[in-house]
Amino acid sequence: RVNFFIGGAYGFDKTMLPSGVKLLRLSDMTFTHQMVRLILLEQLYRAFTIMRGEQYHHD
Repeated sequence: RVNFFIGGAYGFDKTMLPSGVKLLRLSDMTFTHQMVRLILLEQLYRAFTIMRGEQYHHD
């Protein structure tokens, strides 16, 4: 099971995270919540498209 949580501008308070949680950051830059949703969805779409063996980029 995979859950994605979008943190605030300063990320998550590490004392509030359960042990064993893996953190992933999309960039060193700070994005709005709306932009992060778009970036994350695009990356998931890209990954699933590649895993299915479909071409992601048009020639």
